[in-house]
Amino acid sequence: MFDVPSAIEVMLTGGYQRLPRCIEEIGSQNKLSPDEEKRALWKLDASVRYKVLVTPRPKEVSNVSVTDGIAVFHVDGEFKVLLTLGYRGNVDLWRILHMELLVGEKKGPIKLDQSRRFALGDDIERRMATSENPFAVLYAILHEFCISLAMDTIIRQANVLRQGRWKDAIRSELISDSATGQTGNTPLMQLVQDGEFDSSGFKIPGLKVNYWLDEKNTSTTEPDSSPFIKIEAGLDMKIKCQHSSFILDPFTDKEANLSLDLSCIDVEQLILRAIACNRHTRLLNIHRQLCKNVQISQSPKDVVLTRDVAAAKDPTKVY
Repeated sequence: MFDVPSAIEVMLTGGYQRLPRCIEEIGSQNKLSPDEEKRALWKLDASVRYKVLVTPRPKEVSNVSVTDGIAVFHVDGEFKVLLTLGYRGNVDLWRILHMELLVGEKKGPIKLDQSRRFALGDDIERRMATSENPFAVLYAILHEFCISLAMDTIIRQANVLRQGRWKDAIRSELISDSATGQTGNTPLMQLVQDGEFDSSGFKIPGLKVNYWLDEKNTSTTEPDSSPFIKIEAGLDMKIKCQHSSFILDPFTDKEANLSLDLSCIDVEQLILRAIACNRHTRLLNIHRQLCKNVQISQSPKDVVLTRDVAAAKDPTKVY
């Protein structure tokens, strides 16, 4: 038998007079009073601070703050994570409240949609719950994930430059143990889609960018003598930029340090800086050779090579 009268009452009035009062009383007990909420938050904050102090963490995660029961882990240029205790009701396990990637380009950080970010966070929570060193697990997963995202962005930017205004001025190729001809990091894309982290079995591909290409060298059998920049993740999972030859910084006349800011990746700016340093180094070598030649005499009409400080500070204005 269907309770037709009760159904009509709910549909017409939006309520049910026979609803037991005890249900309402039980529901009202779930909300804490302001004093109880304040005491509970104080206890949670103390517990989180204690767990942060007693749990070992990687040296790269030195910037950790705790406020209102929330621990904030921040690694410059890579990620920012908000943690608290209470994963699946266990007060000794860490729970991720928010995760933000800091790897990005000029237009801003790289964004992951909510479903993929949730899947990645859930996988990290599960691995932290079963590890004796949860902070090391957190850093290892997100660090390698950010490095993969950065290399994928670098490869994509190089392809855009090669297909755009830099066309025949540069040439790029992947440096990887896998088969050649890839245009991106396939394991990375699978990781972003599935949210599962498993770094075994693949190597993050690197990139080699040649500039000042030799037009006469069209044969594939002859080695390419054009200068190049090699961008790849080292054994310490840090992105390194290495030039094919020794180059000097125009500002200091010391060895140039080529690097990328992961929070604002700009491959074009890196190429321009390498060209400026290489040009400066070659001019110094020419000047040194000329000084060694005692048969050359200087007159007021001679052309003197000087360094343009303003141009060196802004390589984008050098053509």
